[in-house]
Amino acid sequence: MEITGSQFSVLPEGVRTAVTVGTFDGLHLGHLRILEKLLEVSRRRGLHPLVATFDPHPRHALQPRSNLKLLTTLEKKLSLMAEMGVEYVALVKFTRAFSLVEPAGFVIDYLLNRLRMAALVMGYDHTFGRDRSGDERLLAGLSDSHGFYLLKVPPVIVDGAPVSSSRVRRALEQGDLPAAARLLGRYYSFDGRVVPGAGRGTGLGHPTANLVAIGRDKQLFPEGIYAAAVDLDGRTVPGVLHYGPRPTFEDDTKTLEINLFGFSGDLYGCTLGVFVLERIRPVAEFDSPQALVRQMDLDDSAAKKIFARINDSAFSFSQAV
Repeated sequence: MEITGSQFSVLPEGVRTAVTVGTFDGLHLGHLRILEKLLEVSRRRGLHPLVATFDPHPRHALQPRSNLKLLTTLEKKLSLMAEMGVEYVALVKFTRAFSLVEPAGFVIDYLLNRLRMAALVMGYDHTFGRDRSGDERLLAGLSDSHGFYLLKVPPVIVDGAPVSSSRVRRALEQGDLPAAARLLGRYYSFDGRVVPGAGRGTGLGHPTANLVAIGRDKQLFPEGIYAAAVDLDGRTVPGVLHYGPRPTFEDDTKTLEINLFGFSGDLYGCTLGVFVLERIRPVAEFDSPQALVRQMDLDDSAAKKIFARINDSAFSFSQAV
């Protein structure tokens, strides 16, 4: 996949592209449907599929105090697009000044003249440019006057409503990981780097890998105990994830720790892709380490039941679906 990071970049003269434009945070089922249509249009018309996406997220540029968390880091988003077969990605630097660009100018000067667009695939509710005036009506007129093919993709409906990044984010904030998975078409995941920890887990008979989530703005989920899994050399290894403080040991430090069933080995320095399946319980304080161990044993049993139940699930542990 070729990536261009400048609004002034121009693709070679002989390249003709099918383009879609958007933030694509989360690459949920609605986004995946748009990308599938982009690839389909590209094959049918002999074009190169290209995604123009924004960096940073528009809300980070326009509402810096909003503290918006991202469902996918830029690196993960690009990786998922490459896995799907996207050939070109244009990273559009989103600024307040860019938000004031007239939409017709963006289409003509950038998409047509620089990115060699011959087809445009758009989501059902996509708008862009000054006052979000770049809508379906404007694009239809530009399609007629400039001769590019225009395709509007209808919404993907899950649980009675269109899939959206805000719905995924809301499900995560509520700790409803199954709902997030239904909207994403895969289990929600984050990348974590394994770092040294306090070593309490080993002493309690539940050794854990201590993680630092990669991506300062990455959306996580409420504190609690979760059934989770990691991808180790293409093998899915289940376990239990702890997110939050350790009140039994009077430790208020919020940590991410995962106990992997049946795994022994040195993971320090490794980066793990962690898939989070379902919340088992909230973080709790116990009267003694022994009481905590008894609860951890129950947590392991609960997680194993969850894995047994979802073994035939249609959801995916893979990064792209």
